[in-house]
Amino acid sequence: MTREPHSSDEKTSYDGSMSERVASELQHRIILSKIPVGTWLRHDAIAREFGISRTPVREALRIMAARGLVTIEPHRGARVNGQSVQDVLEIGVVRADLEGLAASLAAVHMDDEQAERMTSAWSSFAETLEQTGPREELAEHWIESNELFHSTILEASGNKYLQQAIADLRRKLPHNISFGAYAGSSRLIARNMAEHQMIAEAILAQDALKARDLMNAHIRKSVEATAHWINRKAPNTVR
Repeated sequence: MTREPHSSDEKTSYDGSMSERVASELQHRIILSKIPVGTWLRHDAIAREFGISRTPVREALRIMAARGLVTIEPHRGARVNGQSVQDVLEIGVVRADLEGLAASLAAVHMDDEQAERMTSAWSSFAETLEQTGPREELAEHWIESNELFHSTILEASGNKYLQQAIADLRRKLPHNISFGAYAGSSRLIARNMAEHQMIAEAILAQDALKARDLMNAHIRKSVEATAHWINRKAPNTVR
């Protein structure tokens, strides 16, 4: 009997990717209180909704448990712990300091290829912003640009322990969730883009202190806007 090459590897990769997507979607709903604190998340119900087997669902719940979002109880499922607006703000304070440190290190260590990636991150989004397209398309371009910008700076910091710490905080509060706070406000989007440009200019000028201060302020504003948005969307969120 012949065996298709790499089939188990491909399935494992698919399940892992699906688990991450399910975990992120459920986390988004919890943050907005669309899934209230105390709710029981059942394997079968989630599997039916997403059209997947129970295996990636179990892994998704494990991911969420590691992030502190749920508590898994054998034979019962997972109970939602939730993330309050206060949680979001407290995570944001730590993220602001760490990403500020990453920006200051990037100002010293960034190479030419990384500098090109950083500065070009927002060019395509700026073009998209000038066009009138669906919100989903705008969100997709913003997320891609935001991810490229911040991941390049983090890479350029050259500190793997700092990278791991920030990655852990982003798992607890995805940084791209902030687009929800900006959508529908051209003023906030323009401010966000201007902040990215100032950070990039400070890094290129090798001004580590300025890069650190600008990134710190940028993350704090982003988190505060996100917390305000969550508060409006989910007024019953625990504070």
